[in-house]
Amino acid sequence: MPNGHVHYEACDQLLWKFTEQEYPEFRVARFHYSRIVRVLHLTGVRGYAPTPRWEAFQPPEHWLGKAPPREAVEAVAVKYVEALQALLTSNPTDPLHPSARGASMVLFWFELGWAVRIGDPFLYTRAGDEPLREIEKPAPALPPGLEMTDEIRARWTELVGNLATDVRVDGLASGIEPKDCVHDLRGVTELLCSTTPLHASSAWPRIAAAPVHSPESAGLVMEAMRAHGLAREKDQLTTRWRRPEGE
Repeated sequence: MPNGHVHYEACDQLLWKFTEQEYPEFRVARFHYSRIVRVLHLTGVRGYAPTPRWEAFQPPEHWLGKAPPREAVEAVAVKYVEALQALLTSNPTDPLHPSARGASMVLFWFELGWAVRIGDPFLYTRAGDEPLREIEKPAPALPPGLEMTDEIRARWTELVGNLATDVRVDGLASGIEPKDCVHDLRGVTELLCSTTPLHASSAWPRIAAAPVHSPESAGLVMEAMRAHGLAREKDQLTTRWRRPEGE
């Protein structure tokens, strides 16, 4: 390409666009020959999103070397939480109340085998030929005085799955640390990362069994995105990746 872009066929995105104001706005960036992909979006309430000063966004360095330890990835996660907090408060004239501002992000180092998922995207991975499985989100702390029983754990997990756990102006939810947002992908062969809870779709068993780049998977995922997006009046995005042969 004239601008030097190198295509990386292993990764792409499916976008279901519904709103005229492109809510939430998705900002997709690719680095280092597209083996590093970042998807970032801001959310608010009732179709309103924050309006930050994007020029104030100072993300950390993405390149970690050939075989980074988990601690190096966790350090990037800490810096990203801080950068997203700063972004949410960067515009003093933002009409959206600070308590309603949120930011979510997923950053993949596909070649190195690591990911940072901050906020509400749902992550599903496959190892070998097994079905896709959900990588559960970190859970906020229980309310004071509430003891964790099996029944409460099940209800709390369901509740967390339906809530955004994104970054707010004061940071992550109580009980969640940046290191909880780091995921090891070194044994993963395929993945889907979506703003839609694909596991809640009636088609999930078929989605989980199908190759992520197959026509069957694409159709089922888009239908799930459409149903979820219509119910919430929000655009939906799903990132798809399959490990290239020989890697």
